[in-house]
Amino acid sequence: MYYGKMTDELNKLYEEYYEMFEDYPDCHEELEYGDITYKLYIRDIKKALKKGKPLTDIVKFKHIDGDWDS
Repeated sequence: MYYGKMTDELNKLYEEYYEMFEDYPDCHEELEYGDITYKLYIRDIKKALKKGKPLTDIVKFKHIDGDWDS
């Protein structure tokens, strides 16, 4: 889940993600982005779209320090 700011860029990425996967990127409850990882969230969505794979296939796990391994 993502609870951070919504920008025009993120809104556009949400629409692209929905077109490709018929769901929004913040629907994956097992992925907790919170509200302070905007740059990581954008990066991961772009990577998912480029590879044609949902976020759950791109993001492997969350480090204790809050950085994602993807």
